Amino acid sequence: MGGDTVITARRLGALLAITLAATPVRDVLVARMSLHMLAQVPLLLLAGWLLRGRATTRSVDALFDPAGASGLLLGTAVLTTWMIPRALDLAVTSPSVAWLQSVTLVVTGALMRGAWARAGALGQAFFVGNLTWMAAVAGLLLRDAPVRLCTTYLERDQYYAGTGLLLLATACGVRWFVQWLAVPATESRRPVRVP
Repeated sequence: MGGDTVITARRLGALLAITLAATPVRDVLVARMSLHMLAQVPLLLLAGWLLRGRATTRSVDALFDPAGASGLLLGTAVLTTWMIPRALDLAVTSPSVAWLQSVTLVVTGALMRGAWARAGALGQAFFVGNLTWMAAVAGLLLRDAPVRLCTTYLERDQYYAGTGLLLLATACGVRWFVQWLAVPATESRRPVRVP
């Protein structure tokens, strides 16, 4: 990636993070559970990913996390936290929790970009398998719950969010697996590159 491309990606990441944090845009995205879980959360992660720029092995987090495992574990923990219905409710009703959600997701996206680059195929497989499995189970639970799990959202929107989460988890898992299969056997230990 050239220097201009990195600067452009960082500017895009900053613009995306600021736009998503703006009250009118945020209010639209958290009005429905499906938009909150399937648009706002991934877009905040993407903003952090873009803000990171090009991940290098000489970065500060590479000193503390040379294999990328800690960064990916942190990413799993943060994403899991924001799948909890009570956490989603608080992110809608409390401005301080909404701010916390935005900051943690942007920072997590930045850390995960560096961790992803260092993790290797095995680390990436563990992360993708674990996260897609958790997201798929959460989607099934949201779809099939006999009661509302989030007090902020209607039961019908909970069903749509669960269906979308299940589809998104499946699509991400399949995409990574297909990309992994495309890597020649001699390069199987190298990490799968994400643009």
